[in-house]
Amino acid sequence: MAVCKRCGAAIPLGSKACEVCATYGAMAPAQPVWTAPKDAAAAPELASSAASWATSPGAIRKTDLDKAWKGVRRAFWIYAVFGGFNLGLGAVAELADLTPLQGVFNWYGAAEGAAFLVIAFFVRAGSFPAAIVGGLLYFLDTLAIMFLGHFSYIRLVILVVLGEAILATNQLRKQRKLMQQQPPADQPRAA
Repeated sequence: MAVCKRCGAAIPLGSKACEVCATYGAMAPAQPVWTAPKDAAAAPELASSAASWATSPGAIRKTDLDKAWKGVRRAFWIYAVFGGFNLGLGAVAELADLTPLQGVFNWYGAAEGAAFLVIAFFVRAGSFPAAIVGGLLYFLDTLAIMFLGHFSYIRLVILVVLGEAILATNQLRKQRKLMQQQPPADQPRAA
């Protein structure tokens, strides 16, 4: 492509005039391609910043850890609310002998609620096995309610959230293992 010598604008192929400055026949010579000198060293500031971008293999970024902890907190609240709700209503229905509620909330529901509260306690600390057990128990409870004829989309959404919490606790478990493998930075190395 030709370039105007006067203004530097591109002249379309087949045209003899520059459209910007309206000069005729003013074509600039081709510009040589710039090449770096052979003895030039790389900029040290670029090398250090590129090294800081790289992470060690298996390392988890801080933003990913924050998201994982957010998923764990969400699962904790789901387990705690579900457990407290079942424990409270099951105990009230049985102790007050409320026959209409005893079909759904009974001592079994109260025991299940207590189990979910224990699971919530361990999930809050980021326990991977507790998240799996809690997700499995909630899944089985959802299946039992579906077989009784009560379908709820909310339970399916909660199952998806609990599945994400299982993945989040797995990520936290991997980070803990990685931190255990690395020596502490404050200990001096032996020569």
